[in-house]
Amino acid sequence: MRKICILAGLLLLVLTYSCAADDSPEKDKIPPAAPDLLEHLGDTGDDPITIDGIEVILDDDNNGIDAVPDGKWIKVPWKKFVDNDLSHVKVYRYTVQNPEPQLIDTVPASEDYYLDRSFLIEREWYYYYIELYDASGNFSVSDTVSYALLAKSTLTSPEGGAAVNPNNLRLYWRIGDSQTTEFRILIWDEQTGELVYHTDYSYTPNDENPAPPNVPFPVMTPAPVNGQVFRWRVDSFDYDSEHEMKMGSESEERTFIIQYK
Repeated sequence: MRKICILAGLLLLVLTYSCAADDSPEKDKIPPAAPDLLEHLGDTGDDPITIDGIEVILDDDNNGIDAVPDGKWIKVPWKKFVDNDLSHVKVYRYTVQNPEPQLIDTVPASEDYYLDRSFLIEREWYYYYIELYDASGNFSVSDTVSYALLAKSTLTSPEGGAAVNPNNLRLYWRIGDSQTTEFRILIWDEQTGELVYHTDYSYTPNDENPAPPNVPFPVMTPAPVNGQVFRWRVDSFDYDSEHEMKMGSESEERTFIIQYK
């Protein structure tokens, strides 16, 4: 009888401890702060904008959701997460044609953007949001951002790595589709990474056999020197009135070397 009482007492202690553990106030039940995706703020070469009272020059790293030069992909960035005990991020995407959100990937919470390398259809708007999970399985949901891609332009001249005389140089490219008429030509100093020139260009060919779009290399002060390397690309745009923003694409980038002859 005494053994039975001891066993019953031990069982009661185990059950009590188990319940206490389940109800422990130390167990994390608080979801992380809601993540904040970065909407498309503008494009490289735009006039500076003001964010939280600070003037910001937009570039490929801070302008929000956007196309990328490397492929027909969309980059979906977010602000730095607030919490420290984070585990992973689930990325969701949907479209008007397919409005049911689909989980498209799971990435570590250490990432600060997601690059959607899926087969993306040109001129279709894609909507994204994320779920942010902590180590205890709690999660919070972000806002939604969107973007639509255009067909990429293709750089045709000069060839990549070519040595060129800037005095008679013109930059040529081939447009991605006949509907796109607005372009921006961007030139960087490859050594410093500084955007040294950009210009907007409208192309609406009326002739039966129009000349390909092209612009002259700009006159620079100081003048480029022998051996100086420049990198360039062509961004394409088309305004969507329904979304009140531009669709876009970025061509692959090329370099050329200054060589006076």
